[in-house]
Amino acid sequence: MYHSIVVPLLRADIKRALQAKTVLAVLEEKRPGEFSETHLRTLQRRMRDWRALHGPEQEAYFEQEHVPGREAQFDFTHGTELEVTIGGVLFVHLLFQLVLSFSGWRWVCLAFGETFEALSTGVQGALWELGGAPHVARSDNLSAATHELKESQGRDLTKRFRDVLDHYGMESTRIRPRKSHETGVAEKAHDILKTALDQALLVRGSRDFDSQAEYAAFVRQVVDGLNGRARVAERLV
Repeated sequence: MYHSIVVPLLRADIKRALQAKTVLAVLEEKRPGEFSETHLRTLQRRMRDWRALHGPEQEAYFEQEHVPGREAQFDFTHGTELEVTIGGVLFVHLLFQLVLSFSGWRWVCLAFGETFEALSTGVQGALWELGGAPHVARSDNLSAATHELKESQGRDLTKRFRDVLDHYGMESTRIRPRKSHETGVAEKAHDILKTALDQALLVRGSRDFDSQAEYAAFVRQVVDGLNGRARVAERLV
């Protein structure tokens, strides 16, 4: 029964989305009275074992070793979901964040679009705050920093953003399309940042601010707190 019903279902499940509860329901329908919820754990185990031996190969992820002073990752993230208001009006905005991959030190500013101006302001603001620059700036293929290559259909840095990086002696590395895990440091940093901001807003007791400047100062205070807990041990040149 297992091989004639379950195995064909598993072979067809290329994305590994099929759940044991679904398969159990199929078994109960085809063999009434022979299967029940008591078989679920056994089925889960057998499905896991089969997939490990015969299932489609999964993409492997290897933890990257981050060297002090080598890399910073940067990206924009949506801040509107924090439900902050300015004078009672929902504040639609982005948060730009640059984070050092080794120490986790971060710099954050408000932005209103993924533009070159916002990107260059964010990157340079972070480097001025640091008083130095890492060797590598890593990001996804932001339209503010890259342009499409018509012949190869790939992307390369725009001249304006390359000039910014050259000015600070930095190289650029970018992720492959649809491989967001390759900027995992930035993605994780966004989660930590927005969680910290949300918690601080809860403690504050209000998400309303009198001005954008007041909110920006609030964000800076939260970021300073995060940086105070980060062990900054990078030597930048």
